Amino acid sequence: MTMLWRTVLSALQDPSTPGRGETTARGALALALALALKRTPEATADDVLKIALYEFGVVIEPSTGRGRARRCD
Repeated sequence: MTMLWRTVLSALQDPSTPGRGETTARGALALALALALKRTPEATADDVLKIALYEFGVVIEPSTGRGRARRCD
């Protein structure tokens, strides 16, 4: 997880970073997943997608969010 945050911080500091949008979206998704599970252990992939959108302003495709949530279970 630490490597993800180093990559996200690097991408945020340098707008010319290749894959910047994808990197920051992955970071927001990881935060949304952690937050959803903290709020309720029964959090669904849809909960993660809503948190990513409303709290971090990141739109994530449902298939991507659901796949990521399953891998983190």
